[in-house]
Amino acid sequence: MLPFRKIFTKGKSVLILGFGKEGRSSYAFLRKYFPGCRVGIADRNKALAEENLPVPMYLGRDYLQAVQEYDLIMKSPGVKLWGLPGHVQKKVTSQTDLFLRAYGKQTIGITGTKGKSTTASLIYHLLKNTGKSTLLMGNIGLPAFDFVENLNGNELIVYELSAHQLEIVHRSPHIAVLLNLFPEHLDYFGTFEKYKQAKMNIFRFQKPGDSIFCGEQAAGIFSRCKSVQDLKKIFHPGDLLLRSGLKGEHNLNNILLAFAVLQQIGVPLAKLPLALAGFAPLPHRLEYVGNYGGIDFYNDSISTVPQSTMAAVKSIPQVNTIVLGGFDRGLDYTGLVDFLENTDIKYLFLMGKAGEQMQHLFQLRNSRKNLISVKDLQEVFSYLKRFPDVSCCLLSPAAASYDQFHNFEHRGDIFKKLATDFGMEIKNGA
Repeated sequence: MLPFRKIFTKGKSVLILGFGKEGRSSYAFLRKYFPGCRVGIADRNKALAEENLPVPMYLGRDYLQAVQEYDLIMKSPGVKLWGLPGHVQKKVTSQTDLFLRAYGKQTIGITGTKGKSTTASLIYHLLKNTGKSTLLMGNIGLPAFDFVENLNGNELIVYELSAHQLEIVHRSPHIAVLLNLFPEHLDYFGTFEKYKQAKMNIFRFQKPGDSIFCGEQAAGIFSRCKSVQDLKKIFHPGDLLLRSGLKGEHNLNNILLAFAVLQQIGVPLAKLPLALAGFAPLPHRLEYVGNYGGIDFYNDSISTVPQSTMAAVKSIPQVNTIVLGGFDRGLDYTGLVDFLENTDIKYLFLMGKAGEQMQHLFQLRNSRKNLISVKDLQEVFSYLKRFPDVSCCLLSPAAASYDQFHNFEHRGDIFKKLATDFGMEIKNGA
């Protein structure tokens, strides 16, 4: 608790801005360890009033007006604060900002447009399997403040970092991993450059003795980036993927980056292939759902950008049917459409505004693909009953899920349920 005592002094007023998972974590942390602080909560969601929390709550459309009334603003990821006066911006911090200031020297931070959760989980798994004391936290769904009471200064902290979390930080992790950078979250950041600048905070404040590792696509961003080219010559790719249960060239790169980090902290490379044993690939990432009704189904709902969908198709070459589209965040789908046009995929189901954008691009190319517009996932499965030549169906939307779903996990879970229901219907002759 010592690192935060000078920040959360008795009588200080703290506004928790955004009351989602991280905001609730901040609230619980302050109430437990710094009850002398005066806490307020601000959020757009008016329904939070029903919780009757014993602190001032500023809810609804004008919730941001509360920032003027507090000494410190604990901003949750994704809450937009652009256009605030300079004196207010100086009061803004976050869990990630405060945590890295206190524990950055023992933190391994992982970011990138895609692959963050898998790579963070790999590093955590390898550390545990090689006898290291370690904790996993961050954007993977584990708020950092939930772990503070478990820290004694000796652990290696594996922290998955999103662009939203990195947007406001003043310290970088001791070891930084930058996997890749593609246009994403443009609805929030406005431009790819602003998104990129937020991501680059993972190494922007590093000190002498700190390290940064980059994936191939991001290697040219920073001159001090360490690559994994040499490791590719040492290990057999097929063996590593088989041991980890992962698929695809992109995941091979994630494994090698994890190996490079372990080597940096002194773990012999020879131990690492065996340490992969028991790794459980995360759901919604090239997840094999099963064979139902004679069709192999794969759930890659995490794919919300074109590049990850292309990687998914390359990883599962037997795919002949793909489900695309969703919420349109202004991404350019030209490269994805060109790529898919040159694959053996026969049926393309297109959902939402993003699906409409893709369909338009296919039509401009006079595509001979079977382009099928659907209003939702249920309609996809209605069509599958009519196509006896479908053998492998992949959900890899290349778009966000927020038009119809709570998040990508919700979308993937619905897809998996529909797949199992489809199998039962076929089995029962429905």
